[in-house]
Amino acid sequence: MTQEKSYLIIGAGLSGICVGIHLIENGHQVTLIDSGKNLSSIIAAGQINPLVFRRMTKSWRVDEFLPYAEKFYTKLESDTNLSIYCPIQIRRMFSSAHEKTMWLEKQNRPDFSIYMETITDEDDTYDLAQNDFGSGRIKRSSYVKAAQFLTGGKEWIKKHGTVITQKMNYQELDPATGIYQGKEYDGIIFCEGSENLSNPWFGNLPVEHTKGQVLTLTSTEISQEESLNRKCFLLPIGDCTFRLGATYEWQTNDTIVTNEAKDDLLEKFQLLSQKPFEITEHLAGIRPTIPDRRPILGKHPDYEKLLIFNGLGTKGYLIAPLLAKEFVDFVDGKVELDREVRIERFYK
Repeated sequence: MTQEKSYLIIGAGLSGICVGIHLIENGHQVTLIDSGKNLSSIIAAGQINPLVFRRMTKSWRVDEFLPYAEKFYTKLESDTNLSIYCPIQIRRMFSSAHEKTMWLEKQNRPDFSIYMETITDEDDTYDLAQNDFGSGRIKRSSYVKAAQFLTGGKEWIKKHGTVITQKMNYQELDPATGIYQGKEYDGIIFCEGSENLSNPWFGNLPVEHTKGQVLTLTSTEISQEESLNRKCFLLPIGDCTFRLGATYEWQTNDTIVTNEAKDDLLEKFQLLSQKPFEITEHLAGIRPTIPDRRPILGKHPDYEKLLIFNGLGTKGYLIAPLLAKEFVDFVDGKVELDREVRIERFYK
């Protein structure tokens, strides 16, 4: 049986909430610090897509991540009585004849057919979007309503633990003893996203800033039955409203929206649809990304009580639930972390 311990989690975004829930479910005391400043989730579409379209490959560890994520989000949805998890089919509008050929080569393979619908004549002649090379439909795709997840997740943790609304004051933490503001914790877990740069103990890690911008559109003429994808995504979120995104702007941490990004998104939108629409919102946020496209999990090399869970990237809502479980089991001494996510890869 796991011995009860107390943990302080810094950051109430996707990472912090998933880690907090799993710690509590493992029998631990959790205090979650929420600064109220979340630069990533503001632009997160929360899409869960089992494929990587560029090379028509499966997402990293998707066969493990996807079933666990489905159970995790539906359970949280049931516990909080909030609408959080939304299955929706993704239709990939092929960008070239070669892309269609890659799909055809894999659609009947057992390891891919669980995620790919077999292309039909209707897919080739689909007329609710610009269809130059045909289209393919994804199985078991979905999206998580980010705002509801963050609200519901914090409320769940508050019900079973403690949530404090304040900004972390690094100067009040003793890294050797795990004492913060006069209370000793068995572990301090930093889930700070792009704010990691200012962290005195983990700020040297390559958590890069990637700015992203999205538009919210309304249209009564665009289909709300599927999420369309080609150079961008067009995600129906209900009531004739859509999210259009997203841009990638490297090495910047400002959240100022720009006309250049808006024009870029609208140009890509033309590859999907010529239907009329109105722009109702334009947002920008910062994603924490890692050069090797794998999260950073583990303990500080010098301070046993300091841990990090960061860098989930664009597949965050797919990979976060199971990685959080593995991370908590690692903290409890039950398992080793996946080699690809260990913090040790950045230390000589």
